[in-house]
Amino acid sequence: MDDRAAEDQRVVHAVLQGDRRVFGELVTRYQRLIASVAWRYGVRQDEIEDLVNEVFMKVYRNLHQYRPQHPFSTWLYRLAANHVLDHGRRVKREGGRSEMPANLEDPTPGPGESFESRERTSLVRSAMESVAPRYREALFLVYVEGMKVEQAARILELPQGTIKSRLMRGRAALRKILSRQNPELFGGQDALP
Repeated sequence: MDDRAAEDQRVVHAVLQGDRRVFGELVTRYQRLIASVAWRYGVRQDEIEDLVNEVFMKVYRNLHQYRPQHPFSTWLYRLAANHVLDHGRRVKREGGRSEMPANLEDPTPGPGESFESRERTSLVRSAMESVAPRYREALFLVYVEGMKVEQAARILELPQGTIKSRLMRGRAALRKILSRQNPELFGGQDALP
């Protein structure tokens, strides 16, 4: 168990023993992760802060369900992803549309980053919205969040082989969407990993 996981275990145990003030440590440590999950799943920028707060309220209420044999971050990520997906279904049912923000960052290229690179990144992000959710979720965890297949499998509660299959199919779907929409940038076989 690494230092962060051990610290998470200590904080969770303290909260469950009645020390509510240390819960803020979990909030500080993981609020950016949850905001990232919300943004990557297409929550509008003006709704992200509220959604992060809702997730932490849910975490606090359900902390007794957490099992210490698994990393806290995995449990939290799954809870956040489920909450965000529920939010998306609620928005859709109510007739609104939760869209992925076009760009949350400064649009000027950073050092060593070309305009074309930024454009490609923006197009990939936009195309991800058209990929089936089961494939998008696997692509997001492995390629955006940088998780290993094993970790993504734990979070999604699926066999590793299923994750690998979804990654392969998700990349193929994404490649097809991008080459159809932007053949000048994504027409080649090596356009995506």
